[in-house]
Amino acid sequence: MRRRLAAPVALVAAVAVFGIVFALTGSVLWAPILAVAAAIGVYLMLDDRNRAQVSSDNYADEAQEKVDEALKLIRAIERLAKDVHAPGARKALESACHYVPELFARVRAKSPNSLYSTASQIGGHLRSLEGAVRQYLDIQRKPVLYRDPEALRGSGEEAFQRFADFALESVRLINQGDLAQYKANLDTVAPPKLPELG
Repeated sequence: MRRRLAAPVALVAAVAVFGIVFALTGSVLWAPILAVAAAIGVYLMLDDRNRAQVSSDNYADEAQEKVDEALKLIRAIERLAKDVHAPGARKALESACHYVPELFARVRAKSPNSLYSTASQIGGHLRSLEGAVRQYLDIQRKPVLYRDPEALRGSGEEAFQRFADFALESVRLINQGDLAQYKANLDTVAPPKLPELG
């Protein structure tokens, strides 16, 4: 939290020091020099991270931006899905919109260093999905404008289901490590067979 305040507080300190020094001395030379020195000092006091921490924080911020972009696409797809008449297609879109945020949450918890790449990849798929849903809705609204609208809608519905399956399978892959730990814990909770006393 302190690092986020470093720049604005340093700017306020620079303005204050400049104003005070200029008011006391009337010097156009010393006022900016001392203001810059004060700003740098305040910034370094508030943001005391080392280079590795700065790099890690930058990665985390960039990953969060990618996640936010993907979640924005999810919200757009959720709004569009409400207009899809075919129950199976609408259900597939709703499922995908449920699984993707779950995927991001689990990747963040289990493998935060791969969140950026996961969000980038999923974001690309979501952009394609959003475009496909928009086109599907146009075909649904004005079928007469398309040759073989039934086949086009059918292929769209299959694509929606494939993406929902992909999102679910991605969550399941992340869970595999948890299941291995779960099974190991179950084995240590109690032995498989109690020894017989004889």
